[in-house]
Amino acid sequence: MNDIIDGNAALIQFFPLPAHLYSKDIACIVAVAYVEERGPNLTGLINALYSKGYTDLDHLLNSTWKELYLVRGLGHKRLMLLLHLLERISADPKSIENYIIVPRVTMHSKREMKELTLKRIIKKYNETSVEVLTEATEKEARLKKIKDRLREMGMIL
Repeated sequence: MNDIIDGNAALIQFFPLPAHLYSKDIACIVAVAYVEERGPNLTGLINALYSKGYTDLDHLLNSTWKELYLVRGLGHKRLMLLLHLLERISADPKSIENYIIVPRVTMHSKREMKELTLKRIIKKYNETSVEVLTEATEKEARLKKIKDRLREMGMIL
């Protein structure tokens, strides 16, 4: 482990896997996590990796310890958890072979979230103003019909 912490070598040198597993989503590391390891640290680890663009094991294992250390949201504790999970996966690759991952929600940056929120607000405003206009037009049409009918009956001039 100290070699990984001090070195610039890719993680793949320390955690070899069969070639067919490189395309696996990084969420498959959950399969080898112990019960006590599951929780906010594991979830935070996966979310931080996703937010930095690490989506599959190939990309993760071809990065260096120093690159991972720079990922926002990955502190020492989460990185140690990641290394323990990668050790277990490389010791028994079949543990993740049949792991099926539930499709994840698309991740957005804060800027994208603001843009999406603004688009939703604008869309809602536009829909609301159209609805208000149509309701007002309908009311005016009904009032006109009532007035016309009252004029026919001679009740108003």
